[in-house]
Amino acid sequence: MDDATASENRECGVRHRFAVRTRDLRPNYYPDDAAKLVEWCAAFDLEGLAPVLGGASAGNLSFRTAAGYVITPTRSRLKSGLDWRTLVEVVREDLRAFEIHVLGDRAPSSDSFLHGPIYAARPDVKAVFHGHDDLVLKHADAISRRFDAAVTPEATLFGTLRDAEETARALGSKNYVVRKGHGFVAVGRTLDDAGRLAVEVRRFALSLEK
Repeated sequence: MDDATASENRECGVRHRFAVRTRDLRPNYYPDDAAKLVEWCAAFDLEGLAPVLGGASAGNLSFRTAAGYVITPTRSRLKSGLDWRTLVEVVREDLRAFEIHVLGDRAPSSDSFLHGPIYAARPDVKAVFHGHDDLVLKHADAISRRFDAAVTPEATLFGTLRDAEETARALGSKNYVVRKGHGFVAVGRTLDDAGRLAVEVRRFALSLEK
């Protein structure tokens, strides 16, 4: 892969372009965290938190590393074929130039720019899990009260600098934010903390439908 190849990424039917600069085709190996991330990818699929749209799962999960963060690749199916070799480590990102430097032979999720600002603003956060759930959007107010969750002020085109900044700002010191028109983000000090919170909110939203 050319280290300055422009990557055209699609997720949920929306196209975004950013430059992917590949520093190495092989990502670093984080055995415990990578295995846990793959485990939570499968759980997101099972719980309906990353529905398949257009042949790919609508969601992306990451964990912090010393160099940056490891994230699921673009156009991936979260429950099938993922292991540490298919993950992508983002080691540098330039939000203004829309450029990402990575380790790995695949392009990172087209929502990657959402993760970096959250990690930068929240040194306590180890994992950032983004998913989609229509019931979460429907019951955002109740979720906000029950879980002390944040809600973005308005729907914003995802994958943009504005979207990344507004989501990180809305999340603040909380661990869950409903992104109006575009799902949710759960964060945690561990991958399990982020995953369990996402599942708990999902099940709470389901209970409101009974």
